[in-house]
Amino acid sequence: MNTYILIGFMGSGKSTLGRMLADELMLDFFDTDSLIEKNENMSINEIFEEKGEKAFRTLETELVQDLSERQNYVLSVGGGLPAIEGMMSKLNEMGTTIYLNVSQKELVRRLILDAEHRPLIKGMDQKQLEVLVSERLTVREKFYEQAKIVLNSDHLTLDTLSNSLSIQ
Repeated sequence: MNTYILIGFMGSGKSTLGRMLADELMLDFFDTDSLIEKNENMSINEIFEEKGEKAFRTLETELVQDLSERQNYVLSVGGGLPAIEGMMSKLNEMGTTIYLNVSQKELVRRLILDAEHRPLIKGMDQKQLEVLVSERLTVREKFYEQAKIVLNSDHLTLDTLSNSLSIQ
């Protein structure tokens, strides 16, 4: 089975590296946020504003369940998904989970540049963002660390990712 699932905090590079990995391996790439936007005909921001985070997490969980029927693809999931009860086990059953572990400092640096496009942090200043990242990482890290592969890097490249999977 060649299914790879990238997990980690928002801003860790899951979507960017996931697309690149899928291209290199000639596999389909799926991003849960993009699929949800397509299925709901709404942006993630609109879903959060109109339906709330809980509804979004339900949509995400259902989508992962649907994808579990498939094989041979690369999947990027939302940062909160692994912390939903039972989801980390499900993701590990589906394929090779890869935690992109980026430092809090680097996450804040990346996220502050893109805050307006991310519903959970829209309108936050740097201090508020630092608190949110710290609090959420504290809760999520125990789930993220259940991944089959943990890559610690603030500047992860496709080569590093590929080498960790023994792909060349």
